[in-house]
Amino acid sequence: MIAFRGVQVVQGWPEKIQEAQLLTSCYPNGEEMARVRYGAEEEDWGANERACHDCAVIKGELHVPGCDVERCPACGGQIFSCDCEWQSSARRKPTSKQFKPFSEKQLRIVAARRKFRWRHTGFAPNGDAMFEVANESDMRLPYLSIGVQGRGGTKLVGGVWLNVSGIEPGCSGLVQHDCYKDKLLQEEVECFSEEDPTPETKDRYWEFNRLPKKRAPDA
Repeated sequence: MIAFRGVQVVQGWPEKIQEAQLLTSCYPNGEEMARVRYGAEEEDWGANERACHDCAVIKGELHVPGCDVERCPACGGQIFSCDCEWQSSARRKPTSKQFKPFSEKQLRIVAARRKFRWRHTGFAPNGDAMFEVANESDMRLPYLSIGVQGRGGTKLVGGVWLNVSGIEPGCSGLVQHDCYKDKLLQEEVECFSEEDPTPETKDRYWEFNRLPKKRAPDA
């Protein structure tokens, strides 16, 4: 067993979580429906504070098939024991969505985010976390996605999106952002770099959002 996101899991489980993100649909009552992501359930399973107790996914991720927390999108019951009709064991399994490869522009964005340097410098009077960010790439990005956890991942695992749209290539700037200040004490906050996005995980990264338009100078 290994410790992962504050949960004890077997060797190879992180890879199973990655594979589960490709399984986006299931078929209750013969109808294709999107699977319910962790944190989108009607019940509160603590997604804002910790990883799933059964399969170790974090808020916004898809559960590993067989997880007892995953809900059926049709009836809201446990997906593996609800009363919906499942035409066959094969159709009951979640199905994989085909993702388009990154375009040249998206590959440039992935390369650019690798060249952003940041460090957590402290906290603002209002409790927001403060970051010093250096843009060593050749382009502006709207946001920089980073991970946030509490107490080594035992209290909360999540992420935030730093607004770096005003930091030009070759420049540095200060950015502040709420890092779960209503859930974590300042001494519990730990920030870490997120791994590179893939076509399957792209929607979790705000680097691919449009840049805000620059304001025209006052006349």
